[in-house]
Amino acid sequence: MYEQRLFRALLYTNILIIAFDIFMWLLDGRSGLYLRETYLAVTGIYYILNPLICFIWYLYVDYFIYRSETHLKKVFIPMAVPVGINLVLGILSIFYNLYFYIDSTNTYHRGSFFNLMAAIAFFYIVYAFTVIIIKRKTISRRDLVPLLFFAVPPFIGAVFQTMYYGISLIWPCVTISILIVYINIQNDQLHKDYLTGLFNRRQLDHYLQFALQDFGEGLLAGIMIDINSFKMINDVYGHGVGDDALQHTADILKKSFRKNDFIARYGGDEFIVLAFLQKEDDLDIAIKRLKANVNKFNRQNIVPCVISLSMGYGFYSGHSKSSFTEFLKHLDDLMYQDKSNQIIQ
Repeated sequence: MYEQRLFRALLYTNILIIAFDIFMWLLDGRSGLYLRETYLAVTGIYYILNPLICFIWYLYVDYFIYRSETHLKKVFIPMAVPVGINLVLGILSIFYNLYFYIDSTNTYHRGSFFNLMAAIAFFYIVYAFTVIIIKRKTISRRDLVPLLFFAVPPFIGAVFQTMYYGISLIWPCVTISILIVYINIQNDQLHKDYLTGLFNRRQLDHYLQFALQDFGEGLLAGIMIDINSFKMINDVYGHGVGDDALQHTADILKKSFRKNDFIARYGGDEFIVLAFLQKEDDLDIAIKRLKANVNKFNRQNIVPCVISLSMGYGFYSGHSKSSFTEFLKHLDDLMYQDKSNQIIQ
């Protein structure tokens, strides 16, 4: 995914910056053949990378919010101007002491244009933060907090780095921010369906391992669900309404089942729910609650189409992955039987 490629670029750039930061520390004050030239080159690249990682973070935020490569390409060139200026100044600094200079003892010093580099980097962080605030209503609360928090550790690191010249805290702090984004957003997306926010087939396999291990602790119920006439919804109302129907169905499922129940988009317009229950009657109660929530949603006329579901459900009685595959097929057969009965009625 494009978003994951941007995150990877963010991660790799951060690794490079930390590596060059270490090289600068190792070279500072040391003398030897070509060490001065090496120090100048390393420091020049370091200053080029500083605003670049902030620019990549802005690109990540832009794509995360708008989900559009077209929009990203539209803003890319004007937003790349500051980082382009920094590239030129970073190269010139190697020869003309703009951002930094290395004295005769091979010791690093900040140059008179250092604050300009910091301002360019700060611009992207602030701009991305502002976009997040403006578009906060379009971002789920689960994702909003780590996106907003991204700027906090680097800001704290910058304060201490300014107060105590010679220490380097900003980029380790950025690493913490990247880790937070990974844990709360990127890693989560590996197991979530992009459109509905439900678990995907990948996570179903992980849950299956857990379910088989804890099988003895209760009745494992399964429900296979399909949206009736979904192709007709796409053909008549368009794929936008079809996507809305999938998202609303996902919301209905979330409201109908418990937080610890496993709900996944099985594929296309099919969903699956797995739940550990105490007694068999609990499954009938859950099915009735789901049907009631579907009827309640349809009465609200939120979408131009009516959402109708076919379901196949039962209890798992095996103890292996192969028997679970047979169980899923059995639920699928029951679901299509239910669909056929609805058509006859």
